[in-house]
Amino acid sequence: MVKRRLSKKTILLPALLAGLLGGSTASGQVVARFFYDEKGNVIRQERDSNGDGRMDRWIFYSAEGKIERVEQDEDFDGKPDLWLYYENGRIQREEISGKRNGRIDLRYFFNSQGQVERKEQDTDGDGRADLRLFYESGEPARSEEDRNGDGRADRVTYFQGGKISRLEEDTNGDGRMDSFSFFQNGQLARKEIDRKHTGTIDLRGYYREGRLLRQEEDLNGDGKPDRILHFSGEQLVRREEDSRAQGKFDLIEFFAGGKLTSRLSDSKGNGSLDTLDFFRDGKLIREERDSDGDGIFDMRLFFDESGQELRREADTNKDRRADVWVTFENGKRTLQEEDLNSNGKVDIRYFFKDEHVVKEEQVAEADPNPPALPFASVQDELRSLLVEGNQEGRNAATTTVKEPEAAKH
Repeated sequence: MVKRRLSKKTILLPALLAGLLGGSTASGQVVARFFYDEKGNVIRQERDSNGDGRMDRWIFYSAEGKIERVEQDEDFDGKPDLWLYYENGRIQREEISGKRNGRIDLRYFFNSQGQVERKEQDTDGDGRADLRLFYESGEPARSEEDRNGDGRADRVTYFQGGKISRLEEDTNGDGRMDSFSFFQNGQLARKEIDRKHTGTIDLRGYYREGRLLRQEEDLNGDGKPDRILHFSGEQLVRREEDSRAQGKFDLIEFFAGGKLTSRLSDSKGNGSLDTLDFFRDGKLIREERDSDGDGIFDMRLFFDESGQELRREADTNKDRRADVWVTFENGKRTLQEEDLNSNGKVDIRYFFKDEHVVKEEQVAEADPNPPALPFASVQDELRSLLVEGNQEGRNAATTTVKEPEAAKH
């Protein structure tokens, strides 16, 4: 900034000027000129600082002998492109023509201590300042930008300790800020957005070391998050949603490598999670159901790549073990096996054709093929899903809440 260039060699006191009358080089070339008023006071000084024979610095004085204005030709083209204004000998304002075309595009304003208190810049050359930077105790405190040229600030940045602390933006030019970013130690920590421009925040993002960890969306404008997205390494790892606006999350999806791996949902809309789906390469391969709403899964379905059901296992006596096994071919039931005495063994088989029993077979304690796993509770399955996967996925799942929001419901 020019203030740093104004050394003792540049701005001379009136007492010193009196001893430089008629300053010239050894060859007789004039390097300084002085102009006086009727009382003999210097009112203007002109200097040739580079010895090219043309004056490049003009200093103007008040009747009291104090500097009022300095004009300087920075590129030595014979025209001033820097102006300094003083009051009672103290610098008040600095103006710069950065493009050297005579038009002011940068201004600095100083306080009584000589510190910069405001900077104004015309970045698009329309003659109006569109960037203002405000200082406190010599440090940047706030900047205001007019990016669309309507004369109103649509981006305001706040600083603390020389680092950005908050950013506010008007993204649609309606004069109201609708995007708010908050920083810690200069890094983005939280972002809030009014996407519908209604004056209500409906999207929040939480960050760590500049990376998105969690995103909350208010889909119905009631001020509460209806959808929560969890991220790890900028990849989505979990999504929770209240799709029915009941104040309870009725859908939880888990992802790995950007692909959906499992989904826990409330299929009946009664406020209870009752269906768990597993996916491979985006296709449903298994489903667990809590058919009676007691919080325990009691039915398990398996599917082929085309989505047709291959096999079904059911717990009909609530002992968490399968006692009915059904096999399908081309979407139709062909075999049903049952455990009649609840010991985990097959006691009877029914053979079907076109959904009609064509054969019944009594068996002596046969093992089901393949063996069936015990049924778990909805909450147990949810907790297992939260701790499965790689370390990045686990970190993302446990960073934001002690227990997932859906599990509380």
